This record gives sequence, structure tokens and C-alpha cells, in this order.
Amino acid sequence: MPAQPASRVPDEAHQPPDEPLWCSHCNTDQHLVVDSIQSHYPPMPNMVDVSYECLACKYSYEQLASVQKVAVILNRPGTQQGVLQFGGQYLHCGNPMKTRSCELRRIQAPLALGVGKAEQLYEVYINTRILGCTCGFRMEIPD
Repeated sequence: MPAQPASRVPDEAHQPPDEPLWCSHCNTDQHLVVDSIQSHYPPMPNMVDVSYECLACKYSYEQLASVQKVAVILNRPGTQQGVLQFGGQYLHCGNPMKTRSCELRRIQAPLALGVGKAEQLYEVYINTRILGCTCGFRMEIPD
């Protein structure tokens, strides 16, 4: 007969109590929008890492939260979420955005490396993806 510890407790009992999504500055959740939802590492049942902001006071937050607490904010009637990053997908209008094209962008900036030295023009090349929504909204992200 295998030995089991007498204090065995189901995994769910070891879950940290998740706090509601809340703006501590204006003391409400009425102006919150979710920016990003990522899986938590190490994985925890029904828990995600969420980034959100308060539109009223411009404060940003990140926390571990239950899927149910995030859904309270996402499912609020009349709330415009804008673009939501969910894992590796970007959502707009509730639909996953699709890659429309890829571009190579060049960013230039002058830089003087010392007092009295001539400015030199430095540049960086960045691969980007242009994402599009069925409504016509587009955005460009680094690849």
C-alpha cells in the first residue's frame, strides 16, 4: 500500500487568492480596459497574467488574475477595448487580426559622441508586420 501524506490537499487549495482588477488611484473598476492576457508561468489552472489600464487616470497595472475576473472587465457592456493582445494574437473588434504584409523599416537619429565632435547619423533596421482587422483597422508591430 503506497504511503500518502495525511495532509494531502487538492491543488486548487494552494492557489493564491486573486485580487479583482481595480484602479487603486480612482478606487473603481469602471474605467478599466484590458491590454494583454498571457499564460502564467509556471501554469496555474484558470489563472493568467493580465495587463490593464485605467482610462480615467492613466494608471497601468499588471497582475495575476483568474479568467473569471478578467472576463468581468472584458464582458462589460458598452466598453470599447481597442486592441487586445491575447497570447500571440492581436484582437480588434473581437476578431483575430491577420498579417497583411511585412516591411523593413529604417529608423535614423543623429548622435554626437562627445563635446565638439561632429554628429553622425546612425540608423537601425527593423522588420515589422502590418496587421489588419476585417473592419479596416491596421497597425504595425515589430516582427
